[in-house]
Amino acid sequence: MTRVASQYYLEGMTQEAVARSLRLSRPKVGRLLDRARMTGIVEITVNVHPAIGLQVEAAFVSEFGLEHALLVNDQTDETAQRASVARAAAVFLKRQLNDGDVVALGMGRNVGAVPDFIGAPQPRAAAFVSAIGGSPLVDSGVNPNEICRRLAEAFRGTAEMLYAPAYAETPDVRDAFIHHDAVRDGLERARTANIALIGIGSARDDSAVVKMGCFSVAEMRRLRDRGAVGDILGSFFDADGHAVVDGIGDRVVAIGRADLEAINCVVAICSERDKGDAILGALRSGMVNVLVTNLSTARTVLELSGRS
Repeated sequence: MTRVASQYYLEGMTQEAVARSLRLSRPKVGRLLDRARMTGIVEITVNVHPAIGLQVEAAFVSEFGLEHALLVNDQTDETAQRASVARAAAVFLKRQLNDGDVVALGMGRNVGAVPDFIGAPQPRAAAFVSAIGGSPLVDSGVNPNEICRRLAEAFRGTAEMLYAPAYAETPDVRDAFIHHDAVRDGLERARTANIALIGIGSARDDSAVVKMGCFSVAEMRRLRDRGAVGDILGSFFDADGHAVVDGIGDRVVAIGRADLEAINCVVAICSERDKGDAILGALRSGMVNVLVTNLSTARTVLELSGRS
């Protein structure tokens, strides 16, 4: 794949010429190029003129009252886009983090990708704390405890885990977790955070919480019927940012909406291009003051909000 990609992208050879050079069929070359992009051997970047990005960032700060809008260039595939967004979030965290800070962490692929881009050890006497429980039905890399551990290693800080599910089966089971000493203390610690890194979930039938088995498709559709477009740490909201309450919040083991609003720096990380409505609701909710996403998604959000 590397040899095919090098000849095609770096040496400017046509696919037909690459096929002759390496004694491969023309369709085989095409398939190898596709795989090279999918596996990250090839990353294609569209470099937008800085003035365009700055204009959109300024519009975001003005429209939603954000402290920062960090917009990266668009990439051609989902994996490369997530990496680009996570890299920008990692740079921001390294610049923001000080000794003594407490960082509350959510779950998901976007937050889970941030540790990959911290780079060389950045010693900080900081604590990384799970702000929501996890799930055994998703990869360990997207669970908050694992994200805590990896960030703590990268910064040589401490990791404070939350050994509980993200969603309990019933409100009574959730209450039992909440009143357990270790879980209660962990959530109280997360509430003392001055920085939070969180993802933005969708309210679609194929959302992460449905795949995790936390909600049924019927429950998610009921939330949508009430106007839900997305969630942050299990707190669902509509496109205007208003809370959507349907008994779901009684099952989540996490810090709440008011807790997030009290944290000085809440960084929402979202690389998915089809989450414009969820991002809009999150920004209007008052829970977020820093957004990291890509340029085209940001422009979609501005269009949805009535600005272009």
